This record gives sequence, C-alpha cells and structure tokens, in this order.
Amino acid sequence: MEHDENNEWLAAQARVDRARGLFQSGKLEEAATEIRRALATDPERGDWHHNLAVTLDALGRHAEAMASYERALELVPNHAHALIGAAQGSLRSGKPDACIKYCERAVRIDSSMEPAYSLRIMALGMQRKHEDAESVYFLAQQYLKEMPLCLAEMATVLANQGKYDRAIWCYRESIAQSPKLSTVKTRLGIVLLKSGQPETAHQVLLQAFREQPGDSATMLALGTTLEALGRTAEAQEKYHHIIELEPANSIAHIRLGDLALRAGRLEEARAAYTLVVSLGVRDVPIRLRLVEVLARLGMRSEAKRHLEELFLRRSESTEPTFTDASIPFGAAGAALDCGTPEVAVRLLRTAAATHPKDIRVLRRLARAAFECGDRKLAQQSARRALRLNRHCPETLHNVALDALRHGELHRAAAAIRRGLLHAPSDEGLRKLRLQVIAAGAVEVARTVRTRIATIAGRIRWLRW
Repeated sequence: MEHDENNEWLAAQARVDRARGLFQSGKLEEAATEIRRALATDPERGDWHHNLAVTLDALGRHAEAMASYERALELVPNHAHALIGAAQGSLRSGKPDACIKYCERAVRIDSSMEPAYSLRIMALGMQRKHEDAESVYFLAQQYLKEMPLCLAEMATVLANQGKYDRAIWCYRESIAQSPKLSTVKTRLGIVLLKSGQPETAHQVLLQAFREQPGDSATMLALGTTLEALGRTAEAQEKYHHIIELEPANSIAHIRLGDLALRAGRLEEARAAYTLVVSLGVRDVPIRLRLVEVLARLGMRSEAKRHLEELFLRRSESTEPTFTDASIPFGAAGAALDCGTPEVAVRLLRTAAATHPKDIRVLRRLARAAFECGDRKLAQQSARRALRLNRHCPETLHNVALDALRHGELHRAAAAIRRGLLHAPSDEGLRKLRLQVIAAGAVEVARTVRTRIATIAGRIRWLRW
C-alpha cells in the first residue's frame, strides 16, 4: 500500500514537472490540466496550488487564479510568491487595501522582494495617498540596491499629480536599471508628450515599438504622439494597425472617429462611434460625440433619442465631468438643434464649472438658458462671457436680443452700439439694429396714438 502511495506521489510530481515545461513552451491549458491532475492526487500541496494560480493568471483567468492563490496561502501562509500573486489579483479586482496587506506580509518574510514595495506604491497611488506611496518608495531604498519597478510606479504616482519632471527622471532611472522594461518606455513616452515634448516622446515610443511591435498600448501612445506632431495620416495608419490585430479595440476606433470628426468626415466618424457603442462602451463622452455627428448629419431624431437615453430617462442625479470642453460644447449645440435646450443647459453648466474661462461654453450656455426661459442664468452667463471679452459680438448680440424680446429697447440699443463699435461688419448685430429701430418706431407710434387718444378724450370732456 505504501509503495502504491509513493508511486502515485511520484506520478503527481512528474505531472507538475511536465507542467513546468509546458508552461515555458507556451502550452498553458495543458500545463493547467497537468497541475490539476497532480492536485487530485495530493490536494494539500500549497506550492502546486501556487503553480496553478500562476498558470491561470497567464491564461487571463484571473478570478480562478485568485482562488488558487488564496488556497495556497491557506496551506502555506508564508509563501512569499503566493502573497505577491494574491496582491496582484487584489489590485486587479479593485481592492487596493487587500493588496497592501498581502504586500506587508510578503515584506515581513522577505524584505528584498521588490514587487512587495512596487505593488504597495501602485495601490496607494490608486487611493491618492501620494505621501504614503512616497514613504514606501523611500523604505524600499533601504533594502534594495536596484528597484526599477518601484521607480516606475513612483513615476506614475508623480505623473498623476502633474509632477512631470520628477516622473520623467524616475522613468529614465527605471529604464537605466532594467533596459528591457518596454512598458515603462511607453509610459515615459506618454508623460513626455503630456509635458510638451512630442519629439522626444516620439523617439522613446519608437524604441518601445521596435521592442514590442504588437503591443497595442505602445501603438496607441505612438498614434497620439503623431497626432500632436501634426502627422495625422501616420497616426491613422497606427490605429488601423491596432484594429487589424485587435478588431474590438474600442480606443483605436474612438481615435479614428475623432480624427474623422476633426477632418469633417462625418459619415466615417458616425460609423466609428456607432461601432464603439455596439461594442458595449457606455462612456458618456463617446455617446455625446455620436450625438454631435448625428445632428450635423441631419439625423436629429436619432440624436435626440441618444440624448433622452443619456439625460432625460436616467435616474442618476450626478452629471458627467469632462476634461475636454469641446465634447459638451458640441453635444450642447446638437441638443439645441434637436429642440432639447434643457439638456444643453445641463451639459454646459457642468462644462462651465470645470472650464470657467472658456468663452464658447459661456456664450452657448447663455443661449441655451434663454431658450429654456431661465433669464437669470442667461444673464449671469452673458456677464461672465463679457468679463472675458468686453466686446464679444456674439454675446452682445444675445444680450440685445434678450432685451428686445422683453421690450428693453434702450438696453438692446446700447449692447448693439457696443458690439458694432468693435465689429462694424457683424451681420447679426446689423440686422438686430434694424429690428430695434423698427420696434422703437412702433413704440413711438403707440405713444403718439396714446397721447392723441388722451387729448381727444379731454376735448370731448370739455365739450360736454
């Protein structure tokens, strides 16, 4: 009996050894099968559970991998590599606190294990605990001679704070310590672009692309850099290359749609954004770009349907935020064209809060508020726009039109005079001036008739 058990254990160990070779040759499914069969013989082997977790992670089956890491730690609580795997799984599933706890346990077992520090820096960065992340970075320096992963993660934390110079130094130092970190080169290229160095970013990203020619993140960053350099045809080529490799890559489709929209190729932009939405992307800015394109193509009923789904049929009270004011600006114009000025007001109020000095947003907000009948908001927005440009003809035109509609002819005339003084050929103001003159003539005539009627009444009274 003991001999049979030994044979079974040896056979199980042989399966694990065979799985290691299969893993190294890229046959991951077969490797996972061999390890499972070995575990059927001896389910109490924590190291085998760890091997299975690593294989499942490589297959992209992260939830199953996390379960295997946890089982490994139940059996071998001080398995440092299993702790790191569990930390990565926690971070991937959006649990930074759990990641930090796993890393702290790993450090107590092996203080020279760099991932235990780098993952903590990443987790703290996700929580915006920047000072704590920096403390972990300095702690790692006490135990590690070289720390390329920690440098890279610290660089990301700094970049997210807008500290681009320090981030660039950390990225470069990380690459100097470990030149094969192509993903770090991609991240360096992105930060160089954000810091206003597109030419340098292009050189770094080209190097990363040569090392990883099929990496979509690198190609996307390279495409963005080419756009910044004005080489839109080459950028478009990169995005098409990504789609050839990954047909469902929504970001590449979005970039192609944006290029088409800026170039005025509306049908092409509509096709790209429609495809992105069909892929399940529910990002509000993308839906709003589609709305803008549909409205400009004259497909107003479809544009209105999207707007109603986004704003009029939703129960959420929170409004989306926008880093780029052109998105709510364009969508608000579409909302006005579709007869939904209340949606335009919602979009533009949010945009005006985050972009208070964008005169285009304030002008359009004033117009949308006028159309909604919110005269107070309209006047406030117009005043804010005029503080940015005292002689803005579009704003003065709207102010004059509002005054004319409410019978305030002197105020309307003053706004028109002010606008024509600095834009004498503005067609809108000149037409509005004629309307004010005509309204003034009608008012004068009405006043004359009223006075004549009053005088005639007095005469009749005297005769009586």
